[in-house]
Amino acid sequence: MWGVYSFLRSIIFNPLGLVLVILLLLPDLILGNSGVVSSLLGELEYVAPDATPNGREVLIVGSNNGSSLLILDGDSPYTITLLGVDFPKLNPYDGINLSIIRIMRNIVGLKAIVESSKKFNLDGPAYLWIKDGEKTVLLQSLILSNGLGNFNGQGYINFYEAQQHAKDKGLGIWEENRETLIRTTASSVPDKQTITTSEHMSSWVELIDVRIFDNGLFGLITLVTREAGSLAGTVVSIVSNTDIMKDEDSFTISDQRELKVGENYVVLVTIDRAQIPSFNYNTIWVTYLDPNGGFLSLKNLNGARLLYEYEYSRKINGYVVTPLN
Repeated sequence: MWGVYSFLRSIIFNPLGLVLVILLLLPDLILGNSGVVSSLLGELEYVAPDATPNGREVLIVGSNNGSSLLILDGDSPYTITLLGVDFPKLNPYDGINLSIIRIMRNIVGLKAIVESSKKFNLDGPAYLWIKDGEKTVLLQSLILSNGLGNFNGQGYINFYEAQQHAKDKGLGIWEENRETLIRTTASSVPDKQTITTSEHMSSWVELIDVRIFDNGLFGLITLVTREAGSLAGTVVSIVSNTDIMKDEDSFTISDQRELKVGENYVVLVTIDRAQIPSFNYNTIWVTYLDPNGGFLSLKNLNGARLLYEYEYSRKINGYVVTPLN
């Protein structure tokens, strides 16, 4: 087991190893752009710029807290920032910040056209056009059209119309009363003292560990039993960052196997069932676990809902899981 763990660490924390893993997953990472992009445009405003894409096709393979994107050009990884856009410095739980992260997370795995002033090393500012069938959507314009950033005047593309559209509609940072924006702050997270302990005591399974590898390509969620029995019917959910009462995705465990008290049950989270790493796990959940952190919940057979927050800690080079009730 330790030999496998050491091997995985050597891959995960080695940039070349990361590239190799991405290349192995590449054929299955390319999702249907049209469906994802059309879904985004159905929810968001978009003012098309007076420009056409002129660059090379890449694959978006990761994001970094919404401020930059990891792309793959052939077998070469690069990190780009969005040319022409300044992002506001906000509380991590601010609604605007969460919207930015959501957009960046949703476009991971999509084809795009990157337009950079550099011919070889693409690291740095660039325009990013997301492919939507025969059409293209400029990510910068999408961000600015919804007031999720500010046009800084850099680059040759003028985003004045997109930004003015957001201003006229009072979107995002241009909302007249920013204090009334819907957001999730630390004070809105359920306080341990305000939730009855009966909900926690009635649960016989708890979430104790979260591990995420290769920027969310796959991860592990570990549960532990407090009483003997089967986990069948237990629901594991990814909770919305903007509304902790809402589940973004959920998975129901169907395993009928009887577990002993204190026995671990591991859920492998992956975006591609066809590419399964050599981990020890009990079941597979095809979904995306945000490496930037977030909320998870457990619902057991008697209806109790346990909420957890997981966040990355540099001190332990891993994720800290905190029960919130």
